[in-house]
Amino acid sequence: MSKRNLLVFIASVFALAFAMGSVSAFGNIETVEVNGVVVVDHGQQVGSVDLANFVGDRVPVLVVFKSANGTGVLAEDVRIKAWISGEAENVVTSERFDVLPGKTYTRIVYLDIPSDLRNVLDESRKLELLVESKADGIADSETIDFTVQRASYVLEILSVDMQPEVNVGDSLVVDVVLKNRGRQFADDAFLTISIPELGLEERTYFGDLSPIDQSDPEKDDAVERRTYIKVPANAKPGLYDVTVEAFNADTYDKVDRRVLVVGGAVENTQVVAAGTSKSFNVGETESYKLTIVNRGTVVRVFELQVDSPTNLNVEISDPLVVVPAGTSRTVEFLVDSNTRDEYTFSVDVFSDGGALVDSETFSANIVEGNGSGGAGIQANTTVLLTVILAIIFVVLLVVLIVLLTRKPETKEEFGESYY
Repeated sequence: MSKRNLLVFIASVFALAFAMGSVSAFGNIETVEVNGVVVVDHGQQVGSVDLANFVGDRVPVLVVFKSANGTGVLAEDVRIKAWISGEAENVVTSERFDVLPGKTYTRIVYLDIPSDLRNVLDESRKLELLVESKADGIADSETIDFTVQRASYVLEILSVDMQPEVNVGDSLVVDVVLKNRGRQFADDAFLTISIPELGLEERTYFGDLSPIDQSDPEKDDAVERRTYIKVPANAKPGLYDVTVEAFNADTYDKVDRRVLVVGGAVENTQVVAAGTSKSFNVGETESYKLTIVNRGTVVRVFELQVDSPTNLNVEISDPLVVVPAGTSRTVEFLVDSNTRDEYTFSVDVFSDGGALVDSETFSANIVEGNGSGGAGIQANTTVLLTVILAIIFVVLLVVLIVLLTRKPETKEEFGESYY
């Protein structure tokens, strides 16, 4: 009894599988072309064709599908799927379509040939194709053998590592990994890094890169180099394009990046003025001071320009000031006038790039007298006071000498006699 049940169960399974196969067979693949080469013709693979495709290429795959006979719509939401063995996550599919009986359909999908050939120059793979419907299953499928091989000369910029921003006057540090993806040696490989808007370019030599790592002679297929590109101290802050180019006599590759240049002279400089308002006499000279602080990382040169009225004389100790990074310098202004009045004058501080860093305003209130007479009265008063002080000093000195040289009086002592 159990044997009979087992036979019935097996027969039922085969019948169900046959029925499902019959339902799913709503057509079959008639023709397949890969990159213009026919590999399946009239439903049969062409044995004389041995396909070879280059890594990184994108090849068109044309599929001609013929539907079965019948009535009505045989299948809905049908699509063609294609992928390469070992690359199932990179499946490409055609748009969906409904299949009517007795029709021929043509669809093209574009397949990316894998580029991850490691330590080999070529490799055998399989192209998987199928026609399926979500509701009706797989109608037909094909597995096609082909070879993936490297192109002869391919240089690839594998990695570019650089900081997102750099201060003016500093160096942009760029680490680049360059890899030989070709079948042949990449002789005399170079790398250039440029910032076109600033007119900057640096070149680095990478040497000869082998197709695969080898020990005798020792050669690597990938090499890392570090390049420094100096940003001028007078560069304007902003976002700049960075172009990374690898090349030799046979091939070329390019990668674009962007870097933010920050911290110009205006941002990294502080101007401090103490005692901006003073009062003094006609003919006197008063000192004003201004301090420039360089908070940046490079040496700065500043130019100071004074704007003053006609009757006010302003003399700068240092019109050009050199301030090392992280330090400060103080500049002195000597101010005088022969005319009593209230004056204002300004000092503009310019960077070495010509940008206005800051401007400070000072005031001078000139009092006591008018013209050169005031200066003469002041000079005479000073002389008179000096003479009086000198006389007092001489008198005191004479008195002191007299007191010191005077002899003390001696008293005569009488003794008593006793008889």
